Amino acid sequence: MSALEFDAVSVRYGKLTAVDGVSLTVPSGQVVGLVGESGSGKSTLARAAAGLAPVGAGRVLLDGTDVRKLPRRRPLQMVFQDPYSSLDPRMAIGESITEAMPPGTSRAARRAEVARLLELVNLDPERAGMLPGQLSGGQRQRVALARALAGQPKVLIADEITSALDVSVQGAVLNLVRDVQRRLALSMLFISHNLAVVRYVSDVVAVMYLGRIVEAGPAEQVLTDPKHPYTRDLLAAAPSAHRGLLDGTGADALADTEPADPHHPPSGCRYHPRCPIGPLVHADRTVCVTADPAGDASGRPHSAACHFAASHPTRRSA
Repeated sequence: MSALEFDAVSVRYGKLTAVDGVSLTVPSGQVVGLVGESGSGKSTLARAAAGLAPVGAGRVLLDGTDVRKLPRRRPLQMVFQDPYSSLDPRMAIGESITEAMPPGTSRAARRAEVARLLELVNLDPERAGMLPGQLSGGQRQRVALARALAGQPKVLIADEITSALDVSVQGAVLNLVRDVQRRLALSMLFISHNLAVVRYVSDVVAVMYLGRIVEAGPAEQVLTDPKHPYTRDLLAAAPSAHRGLLDGTGADALADTEPADPHHPPSGCRYHPRCPIGPLVHADRTVCVTADPAGDASGRPHSAACHFAASHPTRRSA
């Protein structure tokens, strides 16, 4: 087992700072769920860990070693969102899986390992000779998972891996991912905009907004007693599984307003132009506009980047 650590990581594309000083740890053998709206920087952070996005500042560490210093076949693998573009359509799925294996084993050993991996993801080894176009989306995503596991990773990053799948197969893929993670004792960064999905698979939840982590903590605590207003608004806008967790305050905030322009993030708290407990509602809370709450977030419950985290209503009694 291995721990993945983001140490004040920033990723910039020209004038856009897609990820801004993010510090987050994926503990050894645990699943960290990363949630947030589209454009919040979740996938960019994942790509930075996988070496697919430039780290402009900070470090991504795997067991204390900067991932940029690791060999090309690093013990960190990623499963992407779209199962239809993540596999070469001209290669049989067995060949795709074999391509990801470390060198040095015999052809017979590789065939046996392909069969083992296909069985691990609940696919018939006889499918090894099939092309991706002959498989369904759910089957392709299973192959993509098998290909990632072929690299013998210690850390797995799953980036919205169920969002492109039919609802009927999403549950089966989630069960598979959770089972594989536990059986292989993998550390995992699981990215999703779906809070119900994150709750199902995660030990820890981190919430991202405009390139920053605004709240993080044990999954059950964050999702039942959130401290940041953005987390509360995400939960209020979530499917019915989360209804009743909140008192309804600010439930329409996400629907009524758009996120700020990431090229020109707001001063102070980045959420204040949409916040239901900020200066839009309480005119005297000018500190939200003038001071960044991230600086002393570590001293608040769930490390909430909110000046008024303590003023949130507590969880309702059962």
